[in-house]
Amino acid sequence: MQNTTTVPFRRLPSLRLKTLALLGALVLPAAAPAAPGGEGEMREPAEVYRQVCSHCHAPDKAVGPEITMAFPEAAHEARGNYIRMTVRNGRAAMPSLRQAKVSDPELEALIQALVRGDLAAGAVNEE
Repeated sequence: MQNTTTVPFRRLPSLRLKTLALLGALVLPAAAPAAPGGEGEMREPAEVYRQVCSHCHAPDKAVGPEITMAFPEAAHEARGNYIRMTVRNGRAAMPSLRQAKVSDPELEALIQALVRGDLAAGAVNEE
């Protein structure tokens, strides 16, 4: 026999429901933090790496593979495509990261910094 719990349903009067909806529409956008990388707020690649990637990909974490080593210039495009697809779609333990977490311009700058090796060994200050 399956145990289920039912929650009593309470109908709100139409006027109260409309008032709550209006209040939510006015208050929530003002209270919501601006998305990273919003208009004029693009983070530097090192900052994106520190805030988003280093939790798993830093050499001392050993959760995900190290991603900061430089790649030969001939492999930049292929490696960039791989990083882009992995970030947006996820892979194995890597979750997908949507634009609310890393915007497209931030992702492109991060990819360029990663394939060039700009964030390798000591280039990123851990806090």
